[in-house]
Amino acid sequence: MPHKTRHYKRTTIHHLHKRSPFATSSRSIANERHPTRNEDSMIIDEIGGLFAVFDGVGGSAAAEIASQTAAHSTRQAWKRIMTRDRHRRKIYTFLEDCNKRDLCKILEDLILESDEQVRTSGAQRAGTDDLATTVALATFCRQPGSHEYTMVYAHVGDSRVYLLRGNERIKRLTSDDGLLTKLVENQIVNEYHAFRIDQAMRADQLSEVEYNYFRLRGGITQALGGPIPPAIHTNKASIRPGDRILLCTDGIHDNLTDEEIEDILRTSPRPSASRILVESALQRSREDRSQTIRSKPDDMSAIVMTCRF
Repeated sequence: MPHKTRHYKRTTIHHLHKRSPFATSSRSIANERHPTRNEDSMIIDEIGGLFAVFDGVGGSAAAEIASQTAAHSTRQAWKRIMTRDRHRRKIYTFLEDCNKRDLCKILEDLILESDEQVRTSGAQRAGTDDLATTVALATFCRQPGSHEYTMVYAHVGDSRVYLLRGNERIKRLTSDDGLLTKLVENQIVNEYHAFRIDQAMRADQLSEVEYNYFRLRGGITQALGGPIPPAIHTNKASIRPGDRILLCTDGIHDNLTDEEIEDILRTSPRPSASRILVESALQRSREDRSQTIRSKPDDMSAIVMTCRF
């Protein structure tokens, strides 16, 4: 399984566009161990309605190139699709009707095209074919005759999509392509057991075997740019006014538990939710391992979208 070592970039907060039904904030920083090279990339297209995070694998300049190449390819392909759907107009916008297009297929095609670009132009730019990146992306379409939206999302690797609704507990919508998922699939542990391992704060909460699983949980089983095309996971979720959606790389969820992520999303103002997530993860990453086993220096990226009333 490839292991990822990552890293702190400047931040950008994308404020709500008048035409967007979502208030969006984003933040991305590079690993403090190489602060000038961020191996994460993001897409925040509020008008076109596409949001994505990418996390380069490997802890090198090639990892940065992999995520940048995938992000650029995805952004350009999405613009081509939206422009075509708008009868060749240069302005593209949210898809208004969920019944017009198969968005799961569109996202799958975007990822496959990005995978190809990482393996070709990305490898040429990096000077090596040993480069890869994760991806988690989402788009939205309006449910006809209502104020609700359908979010269509896709992912490869261990970048995640979360949904927080009202007083409900946070829901992780994606399952990582990693060790714990494989252990569940092979019936070595059950889902509850895997979740408990993944969310551990201290070594004394785990057995020796469980602690080894925890330490290896960051290894991923597939990514864009790998030797074979990835198996892409796609799904849909209904989005209501007030819902909050988080797309994040593992620099966030490796350092913070789901409960901590939920608390930040629930209590943070819309414009600062992503910043507070990243700052909290950064603070955790600086803690000594004697305090918590979650501490992990990394690149950290978060996009938080709040569906407006």
